[in-house]
Amino acid sequence: RPFLHGRTETTRSVSLASAAFVKRMGLRSIHDDDTEARNEKLSLLREAATQHSEYTRQAARGMGVDRHLMGLFMLVDGDTVPTLFSHPLYSRSKYWRVSTSTLPNMPGFGPVVPDGVGIAYDIREDCCFFTITGRTEHNWTDRLSHLLEESLLEMSSLTMTSKL
Repeated sequence: RPFLHGRTETTRSVSLASAAFVKRMGLRSIHDDDTEARNEKLSLLREAATQHSEYTRQAARGMGVDRHLMGLFMLVDGDTVPTLFSHPLYSRSKYWRVSTSTLPNMPGFGPVVPDGVGIAYDIREDCCFFTITGRTEHNWTDRLSHLLEESLLEMSSLTMTSKL
């Protein structure tokens, strides 16, 4: 371990590159036969994956932002709270409606907020396993499972039909 007592860091999956890829793929299942469109989508997917991998490497080296902000917040004296920590965007950034983990033990990883979902995943060479949990009154897990599978199949189709 690179840190004496271990360290966790959050990995933010949303980036400008991932947003561009999601926007280009569209909200509905549309399979482009057009080579130019498929190549554009594949290029955007690669860029999103590259940026995500780099952010993950930086976070693992202690260069992520979330634990630094948490440490600074823990140093705040009750009467002198910097403006940053009372800003609505800071509060929103700490509310994890989707929380994921690569926990090696199934059955899963629970949500960390009452209206959220927890997603445990295990990526293998030729398949992925997911466990999605959430409070039953929200009834989100079945729908999210379907949408996740659909998006993975679309990305698989995109990458399998292109020469990698």
